[in-house]
Amino acid sequence: MEVYKRETRKIINRFLDRRLSFPDCIAALEAALADVIPRMKDTQVPEMRALMLSNNDIVMKEMERRGRPNESSK
Repeated sequence: MEVYKRETRKIINRFLDRRLSFPDCIAALEAALADVIPRMKDTQVPEMRALMLSNNDIVMKEMERRGRPNESSK
């Protein structure tokens, strides 16, 4: 689980630094999840779910922030 946390943190930081596009960020997060799921214990599911929701919130807020200047220019 700690490896997944570190990996997703790196992915999100790359996205926030604009070194990763939105589709590539989502694909990388999905790949990290697919890698960890087979090794997860049932007791880790709630923690995993919370981390996934937190990651989603960060990415969506960044996409909203990025969209604001574009919306005002339309």
